[in-house]
Amino acid sequence: MHTCKHYLNAVLALGLLLPSTAVKAQICQHPTDSIYALSTTGTIYSVSVTNAQLGAVIPASSSTLTTSSNGLGYSSLNGKFYYFNKVGTGAAPSPQFVSYDRATSTLAILPSPPASITSTQKIRSGCVNHLGAGYYTINPIYNATTPALYFYSIATTSWSTITTSFVNPASVSLNSTFNSLNSGDMAFDGSGNLWILASNASTYALYKIAAPVPTSPVGSVTAIQVVAPTPTPAGVSITGLAFNAAGELYLSTGTGNNLLYKMTSSGYGLLLVGTLPINDVGADLTACSAPLFVLPTAALLGFTASLQNNSVAITWTAIDDASITGYIIETSTDAEHWTALAAVDKNQFAAGNNTAYHYTDRSYHTGRKYYRVLQLGADGKKTYSATRMVNANGSVLPGIAPNPASNTITLYNTAPNEQYLAQLFDHTGRLLITRKFNALQQQVDISQLPKGAYVLRLYAVGTGQASSHPFIKVQ
Repeated sequence: MHTCKHYLNAVLALGLLLPSTAVKAQICQHPTDSIYALSTTGTIYSVSVTNAQLGAVIPASSSTLTTSSNGLGYSSLNGKFYYFNKVGTGAAPSPQFVSYDRATSTLAILPSPPASITSTQKIRSGCVNHLGAGYYTINPIYNATTPALYFYSIATTSWSTITTSFVNPASVSLNSTFNSLNSGDMAFDGSGNLWILASNASTYALYKIAAPVPTSPVGSVTAIQVVAPTPTPAGVSITGLAFNAAGELYLSTGTGNNLLYKMTSSGYGLLLVGTLPINDVGADLTACSAPLFVLPTAALLGFTASLQNNSVAITWTAIDDASITGYIIETSTDAEHWTALAAVDKNQFAAGNNTAYHYTDRSYHTGRKYYRVLQLGADGKKTYSATRMVNANGSVLPGIAPNPASNTITLYNTAPNEQYLAQLFDHTGRLLITRKFNALQQQVDISQLPKGAYVLRLYAVGTGQASSHPFIKVQ
């Protein structure tokens, strides 16, 4: 594993954010190296993303109704897995939705999904959102030609039908696509975007619903095509999808094939990781964290955009060499139509080394704005960073200080009745720790962290508002 003693000490220090009674069983110790898989018989396994080998076995289901289990998700707020214990078999009783608490080995049967999900229909995908507050699933055959998106609120234990209309950015219906590609899976990234892998035995495609994903009924949702319909690599459906903490995307196939793939940042191709050693383990995937950096490239890492007073601080790290000529910062109000904001020259004195870049957008106003960085190559090659969203609705956001910092940082909670989920990442996007706090000021010991660039991400649990706070650790 890649976790070193410095990180372990930092984790122990950050444990001050949460009372020990709230720490769950150690099922998410290595979110960069491991993801989780659900078999159709209701057993959860940890899976190594380096070689597809299995780790801990979690015999979650204890119900005799377990048949065709699917749609696994994990909540970072309460440490529970959520999934359908039984779906799509055509036999009574109706589908059963459950949670499993690893800390207490407790399986709980939860309220039934909407009546429109029947025992003859397929639920092949599901996940918990980036806040850990709710579960999403798609019924691809809500009726003969229409899929449906559902949301389950963990706090209120209630279901909502979000929409039965999927469209692309040009408002062209995607219903027939999701209806025909009726297998697959779903996963959230740390910016709150929902990634949907849709597949059948011959074809798969990848879509993204940009944040914020609705939690109540809407007329339609817009899905952005990331990977066009493409032949499946092994002639079987792709049934699992999960990000690790570094933002790398993994896909799996199920019964009779059992392969684990990694999606590449360049061209979104698939690289075979290995064969899962037990049949049917690849039926569904999930992970313990929603990564801040998605599908990072080797040359462009750690891109963040964070609101600071009335401006946006933009930072990224790059590996500069002779093939790189410079960078362009682009901005958008809809994540579809982009304009150049600024050009940034390459650091001529850092060839072959990691270089930190900074830019401040002082033109930012209240509302939602998207940012990305375009890396320019001497050969004409263009490499884009992940997309980041900054959103201010006029309210005061939480913050951290000082920056740079040496031994401690202080988290400032501007809403005394609000609870925050705090996640600390290193510059590669590796999640180091997740904790909750609600004090007005919370001091965090970072003295054991190696010097370098970090990001502290804060989620308001009640409102869903998120903010990212890059900081530099110095000696």
